[in-house]
Amino acid sequence: MMGDLQLRVPQPWQQPIAPHSRKRSYRDGDVLFHEGDPSDGVYIVLSGRLKVYAAGGNGDEVVYTVLGPGELLGEVSLFGGPRTASVRAIGAVECLVLRNSAAQDLMRTRPEFAAHVFAKLASRVRHSIRMTRSLALDGVPERVSALLEACAVHDGQALRVPAELTQQEIANRIGASREMVLKVIGKLVKQGFLHKDARHRMTILKPLAGAR
Repeated sequence: MMGDLQLRVPQPWQQPIAPHSRKRSYRDGDVLFHEGDPSDGVYIVLSGRLKVYAAGGNGDEVVYTVLGPGELLGEVSLFGGPRTASVRAIGAVECLVLRNSAAQDLMRTRPEFAAHVFAKLASRVRHSIRMTRSLALDGVPERVSALLEACAVHDGQALRVPAELTQQEIANRIGASREMVLKVIGKLVKQGFLHKDARHRMTILKPLAGAR
């Protein structure tokens, strides 16, 4: 579900970018910027993970995606306008921040960098279309299953759901209530598709598509 967004900035490009950028460090929970803020540049994630989200006036959140090392953030603002989403650090994070003017110069002088930025923008459009389609046509069980499978990681022979993907986080990322997510996960456990241990860690036992 999130695969198209994993467009990383190749390591060789980070060297020419470095003289025009500055490194910033963030602690868990730090907000890099809010939706509507003026843009101060493009971010390249060096380490850690960033949550890209929108927040409602009642405190609810919708999570658009989570970005990891090597990924580009903030390229939409290169073409004018304020920030289109808020971004928060998940754990300790380090980023390179490239000024908008420097990024625009790189796009003019290095076609491969411009191609990467446009590929990233195209991936965001595809991702937005899939999210809209899923919200309109898929039920909560389908959205929960798709997210769990997209985020699960291999741990030896086991396929584990990351501990930070809590029920509230799942709800935020698929546009559902926590209560509905709890109900779906309980059903998956009962049917033998998921296992939850005493610490509420989840392991996928068999493909979740069979439960949909």
